[in-house]
Amino acid sequence: MRVVKCEANPRVYFLKGEGKRRILVTKNLIKGFRFSDERIFTLKKIEYREWIPQRSKIAAALVNGLKLFPLEKGDRILYLGAAAGQTASYCSDIVGNSGIVFCVEISERVLRELILKCRERKNMLPILADASKPEEYEKFVTKDVDFVFQDNAQPNQVEIFVKNCKKFLKKHGYGMIAVKSRSIDVTQKPKRIFRKVEEDLLKEGFSIEDKKRLEPFEKDHCVFLV
Repeated sequence: MRVVKCEANPRVYFLKGEGKRRILVTKNLIKGFRFSDERIFTLKKIEYREWIPQRSKIAAALVNGLKLFPLEKGDRILYLGAAAGQTASYCSDIVGNSGIVFCVEISERVLRELILKCRERKNMLPILADASKPEEYEKFVTKDVDFVFQDNAQPNQVEIFVKNCKKFLKKHGYGMIAVKSRSIDVTQKPKRIFRKVEEDLLKEGFSIEDKKRLEPFEKDHCVFLV
């Protein structure tokens, strides 16, 4: 296998084998760390961790050709809807020990799992909070974060995303929102929902840098990079 940098981010890679086979990976920040049963590859003494697109909306977008994923070493990330921290752990790989991932999760049960992962990864900070009420956790989050990612599947998720970006995102920073159309309105076609989301983001003053549907990995999902 050979290692090829992902065009969207030079700290994300594809391992390429024979034919068209390719595996999305990050350099493992904690040697031997696995979130679950993802594969680990060691090439030229560097450990890479498989980033499975069926389990991560960011990974799905990257595999589907997202043009830009603007995370850098040392970046500060606000992750809304971190769940147990699977995708957040890959963001942790990318930003490294000089960066930090603020992981906001509303479920106490899920947060317990997240805390266990954060004990292993010192650049992940678990926060028990409702993402729709950023004033309740602003004391835990550094002002002027570099990147906001939101993965809260609920009807007002665009409103939640906008509120957090306006409160925490630095000038010229980036944000990404993963939209599940059925969580917004089950009666409308996904394409119409996604068009409305784009219109709402533009009305709020954001520019759409890229957008990507997530099929076949996630049905009726789309990510927007602003």
